[in-house]
Amino acid sequence: MKLSAMFAAAQAYTTESYTSVPATMSSEVTLTAHPDQFTDCGGAIAIAGTFSSPNYPDHYPSHARCTWEIDIGRVSGFYLVPRDFAVETHWNPSAMSVCGHDYLKVVENGVERNFCGFNEGGDNYSNSHTRSEKEGGKWTPDLPNASKNGFQKMFVLGGKATVSLSTDYNMQYNGFSFDIVEGDRLDVIEYHAQRVFNSLSDEGFAARYISRMNKMLAKARDADTGASCYEENGFEEASDVTVFDEDDMCKLNGQVNAALNSWARNYACAGRGKGYRQIIRQSRKVRNFFNDRNGC
Repeated sequence: MKLSAMFAAAQAYTTESYTSVPATMSSEVTLTAHPDQFTDCGGAIAIAGTFSSPNYPDHYPSHARCTWEIDIGRVSGFYLVPRDFAVETHWNPSAMSVCGHDYLKVVENGVERNFCGFNEGGDNYSNSHTRSEKEGGKWTPDLPNASKNGFQKMFVLGGKATVSLSTDYNMQYNGFSFDIVEGDRLDVIEYHAQRVFNSLSDEGFAARYISRMNKMLAKARDADTGASCYEENGFEEASDVTVFDEDDMCKLNGQVNAALNSWARNYACAGRGKGYRQIIRQSRKVRNFFNDRNGC
């Protein structure tokens, strides 16, 4: 589901490139070690920028084991934005996976997801729309959450993630190039709003709820924030300490709206109060609309 102006920050972003350095083989890979294994790749990433598969834009090597450890510090979150993504997708009966030959693995906040295929564009979250493939009547035991549909953008909460590339000898493609783009508090709120969107099964209600939430988020994105009330008054800005509960959609919807209220209150000063009070009122209405329909 499209969210308003999600990549305004990304469009104005200037990237840096990283030089690959040797990385150790991940203990999580499912392919057997090979005497010609390629490990001159991967490394540590400490600032937002660009990283890519070995040899990119040429074909990645066979038997590659590359791991990038991303830790960009204390941030609300960041995006992995693909400039390009092309990784072999082919059913491997020994691995019982459609991504059983070559795959990209992303581990963030304790959740592992695996990707292969080709970037088809679009405005979906990879981490919101990924599910395990079922081939030959069996689930993929070695590659949980395997998606053969390429890699869209992914939003990672916090500043840490591990990205790994594993390849075999069969076929090689161009690989990938990713931008790391730092997010902000509204990105976190939009990310969790998307989680609520994905939980809705009633199409009629979903359309109405999503329309209302997106209008409110668009108004927040278009707001002329300027300096926060706390910056103008010389004391520390109120932080959003919400811990989002993704297992309970009633709680998550309430937390999304509470976080948006907190964000709006930080800017409801210096003649901007009216617009932000509208956001606060609308967020309460959206929360109540969801609660009434879902018995929260």
